[in-house]
Amino acid sequence: MDDLDAINRELAEIVDALNAAADDDFAARYDLKVRQDELRAAAAAFRVDIDEERPTEDLEKELAARRSQLDAIIADPLDLVTQAGGTGGLTGGVFTSAGEAGINEAIRDAGGAPEVRARIARLEELLATRVGA
Repeated sequence: MDDLDAINRELAEIVDALNAAADDDFAARYDLKVRQDELRAAAAAFRVDIDEERPTEDLEKELAARRSQLDAIIADPLDLVTQAGGTGGLTGGVFTSAGEAGINEAIRDAGGAPEVRARIARLEELLATRVGA
């Protein structure tokens, strides 16, 4: 599809069809979900194309904002010793440094860190191609 509006219209139709489909009509729902994924991928291609057309200054501003966003997501890690009332004698389970790291990583993931990191990487990639241009 060459038209983002057409993609969005079809996506809306698919959402309506999913809402109207019977809960136990798995085959129809599966086909709709597959088509929805295809359309989302096509829509994402427009975003990439739009990024390439954006001015360098805009990309640099977004990159700075995304880095600040990532800093805010990872700025305040959970300290299990403090959370446990300051007792250093807790052992096992999540009350280990590995458990703490796992919890903190899950919190960052839930806060959107992977998506922000991916966007930062994309912006850096775009800007790197412009430095040599």
